[in-house]
Amino acid sequence: MFVAAGLDGKEASLYGFKLEQTLLLSPTIFPVIFAALMGRFFRSLGVYLAERGTTLGRLEQLFGCQSVFTALERQITLRYWSIVGVFTVLIWLLSPVGGQSALRLLSTENQNISSIATVRYLDPGSATTSSLEGASSMNSARGTYTSIFLAALLSSSKYQDTSMDLWGNVKLPLYRDIEGDTTDEWKRVYRDEEGGNATYGSLIGVPTIGMPRDGYSNFTIKARQFDITCSRNEIQSGLKNESLWANVTGTWGLMGDPSSPRIGEYPRPILSMSLAIDGDTSSNYSVTACNVDYNYFEARVNCNGTSCGVGSMRKLDLFGDGYTNDTDLVTRANIIRNLMTVLPRVDNTDVSSPSARGSTNAEKWMADPTNFIGATFDYVQLYKLDPDVFARRLTILWNTFHQSTFATTTLGGALPSNLTQTGLLVNPNGFSPNITFNGTQARVIQQTLPVYKTNWKWFAALLFSSLILLSAAYAGLAIRYMTLAPDIIGYASSMAMLNPYVPINTGGSTLYGLERSALLHDLPVRIGDVRPNEPVGTIAFAKADDGRVARLNRRRYYI
Repeated sequence: MFVAAGLDGKEASLYGFKLEQTLLLSPTIFPVIFAALMGRFFRSLGVYLAERGTTLGRLEQLFGCQSVFTALERQITLRYWSIVGVFTVLIWLLSPVGGQSALRLLSTENQNISSIATVRYLDPGSATTSSLEGASSMNSARGTYTSIFLAALLSSSKYQDTSMDLWGNVKLPLYRDIEGDTTDEWKRVYRDEEGGNATYGSLIGVPTIGMPRDGYSNFTIKARQFDITCSRNEIQSGLKNESLWANVTGTWGLMGDPSSPRIGEYPRPILSMSLAIDGDTSSNYSVTACNVDYNYFEARVNCNGTSCGVGSMRKLDLFGDGYTNDTDLVTRANIIRNLMTVLPRVDNTDVSSPSARGSTNAEKWMADPTNFIGATFDYVQLYKLDPDVFARRLTILWNTFHQSTFATTTLGGALPSNLTQTGLLVNPNGFSPNITFNGTQARVIQQTLPVYKTNWKWFAALLFSSLILLSAAYAGLAIRYMTLAPDIIGYASSMAMLNPYVPINTGGSTLYGLERSALLHDLPVRIGDVRPNEPVGTIAFAKADDGRVARLNRRRYYI
C-alpha cells in the first residue's frame, strides 16, 4: 500500500507494472486474510466474554459472524438489533471495501503541461507581391506558378477535402458555407465525422511554422481569400467571325462582364466562357455569369502535433492591417485582370487552334474533380453544372492559382527554423522581396510520459480497513492470552462433553474444541430420538453404536 503511494507522480516503470499486476490479486487475497484474522478475533472475544459471563445472544452474535452474510443472518434471526450486532456487520463490510480499494489504488495517466509558444504564418500582405502585378513578372514567373498550380491541381483527388494541402499548409474553408450556421461572430467549422459543413476554398493553404511536434496547440491566423458566386450557366452558340469569338486562342476564357457598370467594385461581375463544341464555322460555349468578391478572415487553427485544421472563422474588414484602397486598386486593376488572362491558358498557352488539345486540365477539373487526368482531346460541357457547383469549383481554382503566384518559396514547407524568431524570410539573391511572417501566440498542451497516480480516497479506505484488521489481529492475540477458558463453543466435539447420551471417559475439560475432536474423531454419533419407546420422543446428540438413539421419523412427535 505504502509502496504504491510512493509511486505517485513517478514515470511508469517495469517495477510499477509488476506492482499493478500484484494489486489485481487484492480482491481475492484481502477478503481471505480479513476473514481469517477477523473471524479469529470474534471467537477469541466470545470466549473471553463467556469466561467472565455474558448473554447467550451476545455469544451467538460473536461466534456466528464469520462473514457479512452470517452477521446479518444473526441479527435477523435473533430479532434483536444491538450495538454489538451492528458493529460486527460494519466491520465485515470492510472486507470488500479493502479488496476493491487496493485494486483501485494505483493508475497511470498522462499529465498535461500548458505553455505559450510563438507560431508564425504568411503575412496576408504578401499577396500584393503577386507575379500577376505586371506582364514582365508574369512571364518571368510562369514556370514557377504553372508547376505549383498544376501540382496542386493534379493531387486534388487526395488533398481537396483535407485541412492541409500536400505541403502541409493550413487551408481555409469557404466562409459562405459556414456563415449561416450561427449568429455568433465566430462560425464553427465541423469536421467530416461531425457532419462537415464546409468546402475548402483553395487547394493551397497558408504557410505556418512553429507548431510543436508533440501535443495540442491552437492559435489564430489571418488571410484574404476570393469567393465567387454565379447566377446563371448556359450554352451559347457563336459564329467564328463574330467579334466576341473571333480572337479565341484557347478553349477557356475569363473576362469582366461588359454589360455590368460595376467592373471596378466588389463583387466584381465576370464571365466564364468554355468551348463546349467546336464546329467549322460556329462553336458552342458554356457561358457563366459570376461575381468575384474579396474578403479578409481570421481563423482559429487547432493542431495535433503538426497536423492542423481550421476550427472556426470570422470575417474582418477587408481594409485592415495595412491593406488600403490604393492596395486594393492594384488588386482589382492588375492582379484580378491578369489572373483572368493567365489562369484559363496556364497549361495551354498560345494554342493556334482551340481544337488542338481539347479542354484544359482546369476545365476538366471543374467538370469532374475526381476524373480529369489524361489526354482526351475533347471538350467538357460546363454548362451542365449547377451554377452553385460551378461557382465553388471556380473559386477553388481561382484561389489556388492566385496563391501559386506569390511567396512561392514558402509553399513547399522547407522553412528555416530561425523564421520563428526572426519572422522574416530573406531572399538571398535580392531579385524577389523578403517575405514577412506574422507572429501569433499559440496555447500549447503537451502530454508527459505516463506517470503513476495514487487515488488518495481509496488509499484512505484501504489504510482504514488495514488498520482495523491489524488491530483486530493483535487484539485477538492479547485476548487469547488473557483467557483461561478453552475455546469449545461452536465445535461438534463440545456437544459430547458431559453429555449423558454420549458415555465417554470423564476429564479433558481443559481441551479446546478442535483438540477434543481430534481425540474423538472415530466416535460414532447421531442426532436422533433418545426416547424411542416413549409416546413422545426427545431429540438429542447421542452416541450411535449402543442402540440408545433411534432415527428421527416425520410421523412421530418430539419435544
